Amino acid sequence: MAIALLAAASAGSSTPRRDVAGSGAPPEAEEESPEVFLAKAALQQYLSRVVRKDWDGVRGLTHPKALSAIAEARKRAGFDRHALAPWANPKDQLETFRFRGARQVGPGAVAISVGEDFFHADQRGLSTDDPSVYLLFRSQGAFAVGDKRPGGDLSDVSDKAVRLGYRGYVDSQSVAQARRARSLPRR
Repeated sequence: MAIALLAAASAGSSTPRRDVAGSGAPPEAEEESPEVFLAKAALQQYLSRVVRKDWDGVRGLTHPKALSAIAEARKRAGFDRHALAPWANPKDQLETFRFRGARQVGPGAVAISVGEDFFHADQRGLSTDDPSVYLLFRSQGAFAVGDKRPGGDLSDVSDKAVRLGYRGYVDSQSVAQARRARSLPRR
């Protein structure tokens, strides 16, 4: 009887999600933090709006400091010349995208690696799986796209470089919230 119970229990068991991480299971089976999940959701909305050419929606999901950087670049160059200004280059159209990886790089900051397929009107061709890394920051209670590094890889993004290079991108309330969450005991 005991053997039958053990056999039935092991036949129906599955690996709990917390045991999947670090077990050699595929990366998509690993559990991601709530911060990474929310940042990916915000980037999904942003990129979907880029595909639809909803430029007002794209600007609404772009971090205010990034919008200021775009405006500064426009003043210097005379036109929008920034990786986060897709409306400025109608010859390159984002067709599809896929997430390749993501990690939290600091309190309220997440780096997400994406493969992007672009249609290039001047070449009349499609480039596939172009790598880019997007940096998203918590601002005013939600994640906003703060920068794009075309051709980049997630391993190229250091936590320290993000903390130093993007001071003020994460609002103080989000930083305090993240510190509080780290100090709470885990269940």
